[in-house]
Amino acid sequence: MPRITDERREARREQILEAARACLQEHGLEAVSMEMIIARSGLSTGAVYGYFKGKDQIINAVVTEGTAALGRELLPILRNPQPPPLPELTEQLLGTIASFGQHKRDGIDRLLVSIHGWSHSQTDPELKTATRPAYRRLRELLAETVRGWQAAGTFDAGADPGAVAELLTSVCLGFVAQRALAGDADVQAHVAALEALSRGSHARS
Repeated sequence: MPRITDERREARREQILEAARACLQEHGLEAVSMEMIIARSGLSTGAVYGYFKGKDQIINAVVTEGTAALGRELLPILRNPQPPPLPELTEQLLGTIASFGQHKRDGIDRLLVSIHGWSHSQTDPELKTATRPAYRRLRELLAETVRGWQAAGTFDAGADPGAVAELLTSVCLGFVAQRALAGDADVQAHVAALEALSRGSHARS
C-alpha cells in the first residue's frame, strides 16, 4: 500500500476537526460523542483513531487551533506600530473577529464553536493550560497599543495600560459571547458607542 502524503494526512486531520466543529455547533459539548464525530467525518473508525485517541483530544485540537488561527488574524492589527484611535482599533478588532466566524464551511460558525471550547477549557486542565497564554498575550499586545497612544499624546497619560487592555479584552470576548447568546452583535454599534462615551468624557472634563 502506498504511503499517504503529508498533505493528505493533514487534509484528513482537518476533515476530522471540521466534523467535530459541526457536531459541537449542532449538538453541544455534552451531547457530542466520538461515534458522532466519526460518522460526520466520513472516515473509518480506525482512520479517526489513527489521528486522535478520543473525543477530548479532538475537542482540544479544535479549540487550540481555532484560538491560534484567530490570533494570527488579529496580530497585524495588534502589532501596528502606529495604532489608530480607540474606535477605529475596536472596529478593526471586532470586524476581524466577526469575519472569522463568517468564514463558514458547511455552515459551521467558528465563533459559536468557540463558546463550547471556552466551556470545555474550564474542566480540562490541559486545555486551560494550552489556551490561557493566548488570552494573556492578547492583553499584553493591547497594553502595548495603549502605551503607543500615550507616547503619541493621544490617550490619557495617567491611564493604566494593563487595566485598559483588560477592558478591551473583555470587549472582544464579550462580543463573541453576545453574538452567541443574543444571536447577534453589531460591530458598528460598538464603535458608535465608544465614540459617544469618548465625547461624553471630553464634555465633562
